[in-house]
Amino acid sequence: MANKSRPKKTRGQLYKKYVYGVKDNDPVDVETETTLQQEVFSEVWNGYVWPRSQFQKVDVLKVSVALGRGMVVQEDRMKLPFELILLILEHTEHPYCLNHLLISRAFYYVLMPKLYYYPRLKSSNFAQFVDLISQHQNKKRFEGLVKILDLSQIIQSGKNSYVSKLLRRFSGSLEVFIASQASFGLSPLISLRLCHNLKILDLRLVSETVNLKELFNSIKSAPLLEQLSFPRSSISCEDYDMEWPSKLWYLRLQGGISNKFLTESRFPASITSLEFAHCPNITGEAINEMLMHIGYNLRRLSIFYPMPKLKSNSLDTVFLYCPNLVYLYINIEYFSKDLFHDELLPPLEEYPRPLRTLCIDSSGLLGQGSKIHPDDLTIALWEERLPCLTSLKVSMMLGWNYDSDSVQDLVNELEDRGGALYKM
Repeated sequence: MANKSRPKKTRGQLYKKYVYGVKDNDPVDVETETTLQQEVFSEVWNGYVWPRSQFQKVDVLKVSVALGRGMVVQEDRMKLPFELILLILEHTEHPYCLNHLLISRAFYYVLMPKLYYYPRLKSSNFAQFVDLISQHQNKKRFEGLVKILDLSQIIQSGKNSYVSKLLRRFSGSLEVFIASQASFGLSPLISLRLCHNLKILDLRLVSETVNLKELFNSIKSAPLLEQLSFPRSSISCEDYDMEWPSKLWYLRLQGGISNKFLTESRFPASITSLEFAHCPNITGEAINEMLMHIGYNLRRLSIFYPMPKLKSNSLDTVFLYCPNLVYLYINIEYFSKDLFHDELLPPLEEYPRPLRTLCIDSSGLLGQGSKIHPDDLTIALWEERLPCLTSLKVSMMLGWNYDSDSVQDLVNELEDRGGALYKM
């Protein structure tokens, strides 16, 4: 039996109770809440994070002992929430740059899709971009990232093989494609058939001759297509019974299309924005016949110079065929002052004419400025035949004297409506 009367053994200062993770000068029995030392998690933020499971390599025994002593974890690296840091980056001058990808693995995975969502391609970096995308190990790395492919800045480097390769690689995610000026042959047209999610197809810069029949065969597989711009060097198509995308609302016609293409093609009623540019074979009669069928649905109409076969008054009946226009861009070479007379611009009975913006351009040819006078527009405004017009843009090549009384009357009338007169 133990001798209870024996005095208790006292430990000297050299005898201390060993506790895992505690230094010599640390008190053991203190119950106050302290902060866990950062070196416990020193290896957590140095890249030892599994990308899929997000597991981290931590000294479990050290952490459990420290937490059992009442310590709490306080991180010094991340003072703001991750989502707030991303929001701050979006308001900077260069929100998505390569340097941001080097911050951490989390930033890399979050910013990578945003960085390649719309790559800024030029002639200087186009070849390197194609080489990077073409590597076999990067096939899945960039899959589904690029949604906007803009090649408008590519002049000499846009080979057909390069363009076709990019279209095939991004076919699953591509929504917007703007072709380059260099070339767009049969191979890219075939690759377009794989882009089922394409919404915008802009071929206005293409200088190479494009067969319209092959073009329509390619866009058949793009049911979501909303905007289509024809190439300026297209070949006239003899087959006019073509299948147009059902969701198409913007159409830019240019190139070698014929009058029969306008009169015999069955354009969808969903088109609300129509443009004509560089159409050397189109006459005013064909345009008016086309507007008779789809003009009621149009909200925006633009007819650019040059259109060689249009007469000086070919577009005087635009307001009769297109009563619901909100925006009209027209050239002085193709209409006369009769466009604003009450016979061709009558007030609508059911609702006010919704035209808000009118742009009158001029090529600067001699004698064109006298075809229209500011009073022609002022009278149309006074008689409430253009009740919603607030923005009037006039080319300086018309030669109007902006200090004259007639122009000032027009300016005052527009300002009373809350609008203005702008110089082009």
